Amino acid sequence: MAETTDIIDDPLPPDIRNQLTDMLQPSETIQFSTTSDIRLDGTFGESWLLATDLQFLSFGLNAGAVSDIVQLPMQEITGIEVKDLVGSGQLKARTANEGATLARFSKGLNPKFNDVAKKLETLVKEAQPDLEDEKVLRGRLGRTAAGKRCDACGTVIHHRSGVCPNCLETRKLLTRLLSYAKPHWKLGVISLFLLLTATFIGLLPPLLMRELIDNVLEPASDPFFIKEDGYAQLYMLVGMFFMINLSSSVLSAIRSYILSKLGQHVTYDLRNQVYQHLHRHSLSFYNERETGRIMASITQDVGRLQDFISDGLQEVIRDILTIVIICVILFSMNPKLAALTLLSTPLLVYTTLKFSERFHSTYRGLWRRWAGISALLADTIPGVRVVKAFTQEDREVEKFETRSKELLEGEVRVAGIRSVFSPIMAFITSISTLVIWFVGGGSVIEQTLTLGNFVAFTQYMYRYYGPVQSLCRLNHRFQRASTSAERVFEVLDTQPDVIDQPNVIKLPRIEGKVEFQDVTFSYEPGKPVLQDLSFTIEAGEMIGLAGHSGAGKSTLINLICRFYDIESGKILIDGHDLQDVSLKSLRDQIGVVLQDPFLFNAPMVENIAYGKPDASLAEIVAAAKTANAHDFILRLPDGYDTPVGERGVRLSGGERQRISIARAILRDPRILILDEATSSMDTETEAQIQEALHRLIQGRTTFAIAHRLSTLKHANRLLIIENGELAEIGSHDELIAQDGIYARLCHMQTELSQIRAL
Repeated sequence: MAETTDIIDDPLPPDIRNQLTDMLQPSETIQFSTTSDIRLDGTFGESWLLATDLQFLSFGLNAGAVSDIVQLPMQEITGIEVKDLVGSGQLKARTANEGATLARFSKGLNPKFNDVAKKLETLVKEAQPDLEDEKVLRGRLGRTAAGKRCDACGTVIHHRSGVCPNCLETRKLLTRLLSYAKPHWKLGVISLFLLLTATFIGLLPPLLMRELIDNVLEPASDPFFIKEDGYAQLYMLVGMFFMINLSSSVLSAIRSYILSKLGQHVTYDLRNQVYQHLHRHSLSFYNERETGRIMASITQDVGRLQDFISDGLQEVIRDILTIVIICVILFSMNPKLAALTLLSTPLLVYTTLKFSERFHSTYRGLWRRWAGISALLADTIPGVRVVKAFTQEDREVEKFETRSKELLEGEVRVAGIRSVFSPIMAFITSISTLVIWFVGGGSVIEQTLTLGNFVAFTQYMYRYYGPVQSLCRLNHRFQRASTSAERVFEVLDTQPDVIDQPNVIKLPRIEGKVEFQDVTFSYEPGKPVLQDLSFTIEAGEMIGLAGHSGAGKSTLINLICRFYDIESGKILIDGHDLQDVSLKSLRDQIGVVLQDPFLFNAPMVENIAYGKPDASLAEIVAAAKTANAHDFILRLPDGYDTPVGERGVRLSGGERQRISIARAILRDPRILILDEATSSMDTETEAQIQEALHRLIQGRTTFAIAHRLSTLKHANRLLIIENGELAEIGSHDELIAQDGIYARLCHMQTELSQIRAL
C-alpha cells in the first residue's frame, strides 16, 4: 500500500491503516480520508470514508476494530450527491445500478460533507478511464473490478474472498454449524435425555429445603414437638439430598462425556470437509491467500468450533432449560415475587445485545491478527536458511514482535470489554436480588409467606440468575465461535475456479497429441499472458519452450495440466477438449518434473510412489534405477525407508531432482513436463539427471523449459514465446538460420558463457 499523497480533514491512524492491508492493492494510493459520527447502519459511532485511486471504502469502528466494510470501485461511480434527512444526512455515490451510501452524518457535519462531496466528485472525474485505458484499469483492480459482486446484496466481494461478508449472518452460521451434528443424532438424543433428567433432579433441593424448614426446623421450637418424628423426617430429607447430589453428579459426568464426543465427531467431519474442499480449489485460490491464514482456518478456527459445540452448546441447552423450568416454579410459588425477579431480564438481554456487536467486531480483528502471525511463521520458518544467510534474525524477530504486539492490543481490548460487561451484569442482578429480599422479607414478617417458602424461592432465584449470567458470559465464546464459523464457511462456500463440467468423460489412454487453437489466457482481467496461441504437437515429440522471463512459458504448461481455465479458444489432447474430460483422468496421464522439486516429510519410498501409491517395491526400485537414484538411496542409513525431511531438506538438490524424476517415471505419463529440471546443477549431477531424463522422455510427448538453451538442442521443435504470442517455431538449426529471437538468445548465452570462462 503506497503512502497517502493528499489526505484532508482527518489523518488515518496507523493501527487502522494496518487493518486495511487486505482491502487494498499493493500499489493503491489513498487520496482522501475523513471521519463521520454515524455508522452506515444508522447507529451513532465513529466511521471512516477513504478514497483511493481505484475505489471508495467505507467502514465503521467498534472498539478500534474495522467492521461493516463497503467497497465500491471508482470506475463504477457516475456521480456524488449529498442527501438531507431529518436530523442527519447521507453521502451517496451514483452508479449504473442503484448506487450506494458512502457515509452518514449528523446535521452538524453538513458543511463538511458538502466539501467532501465536491472533493470526491473531482476524484471521480479524474479517475474515469478512456475507452482504451479501461482494460488496464480493470486489470489493476483485478477480480473486484471485474464485477465480482454478491448476487443477493450487490456488495463488492474482496479478491481474496469467495463470499459476501454482509450475507454471512451469525445466526445462520451457527445454525449451519449445528447441522453438522445431524449424522450423530443418537448421541444428541442420549445427551438430551440425560440433560433433562439431570436438570430436573438438580431442581429438587430447594423444595426439600422448604420441607425441612417449615416441617422440621420451625416446628422444633414448639414444646409439644415430637423429636423422634423430627429426626425421622430429618434423616429422610438428608438422605434424599445425598441421593440427588450423587445422581446429578453421575448424570452430569456421563452427559459431559457424550457431548464432548459429539463435538469431536462434528469437528472431525468439518475439518475433513474443509481440507477436502481446499484440494478442489485451483492454483488461483492459493495464489491469492497466505498459507498461514489457510492453516489457521483448519486448525485454530475448527478447534474453537469444537470448544463451542462440546462445552458452549452444552451450557446453552442446560441454561435455557433451567431458566424455563425455574420460571414455572417461581410463578407457582409466588407470582408477585416471580414478576419482580424477571423484571431485570430485559435489561440483561439489552446489555448483552449491545456488547455482542463490540465482541463480534473485536474477535474479527483478533482473527486477522492470529492469522497474520500464522502467515508470518509459515513464511519465515521454511525460509530460515535465507534468514540466517542474510543475518536478518533481528529483523524477523522485530516483525514477529510487531505482530505479537498487535495481537496483545487486540486481546487487551477484548479483556477490557469483558471487564466492563461482567460487572454490569452482576450489578443488575444484585439490584434485583435486593428487591426480592426487601419485598419477600416483608412478606415473611407479615406472615403472608412462610420462611421455608421464602428460602426456597430465593434459592430458585439464584438458580435463575446463575444461568442468565452464564448465558451472558457465554457471549464472548459465542462470538469467537461465530467468527471462526464465518472463516471456515467462507472457505467452504468459495467455489473452485476449475471444476469438472457436467457430463465430462474419462479421458482414455492417450497417444499425446496436443493442440492449442486460438488460446487466450490472463491471470487478471485486462492483462493477457497468452494471446491467440495456436500450434499442434504430434504424439511423442519433444518440444522445447524458450523465451524471455515472463513470456508465458510456465503459464502454457499450467494450461496443459488445466491448473487454470482459458478465457477463449480450445486446448485439445488427442482430439479431446480439456473442458470435456475429467480433471483426474487428464492429470493421471501427465508427469511433471519441476526446477525445485517438492518432497514430503516421509520415507524415500513414499515420495517415489506418491503418484502411484499402490506400486510394488520392485516397481519403485526400477523407477529409482532408471532415474539414477538407486545407488545414492542405498548409501542412506535406512535405504528406501530413510525419511527425507521437510521439503527434502536432508537431500542435495541433485538427489531431490532424481527422486522427482523417479516419481514421474513410476507414474508412466503420456505427457511429460520438464520445468527447468537441470538448472543450478553441477556438471556431474547434470549429466546424471540428463541421462535419467533421456530414458524418461522416450515414447512420450515432452514439453521442456530450460534457461540453458543448449539443453534444448535435441528437441524435435522449439516454441519461442514472446509477450504471450508464438513468435517462432522450428528445430534448433532452423531457428538459428532464421536469425530471430531464438538466435539472439543463444548468442547472448554464448557471450555470457565466454565472460564466465574468463
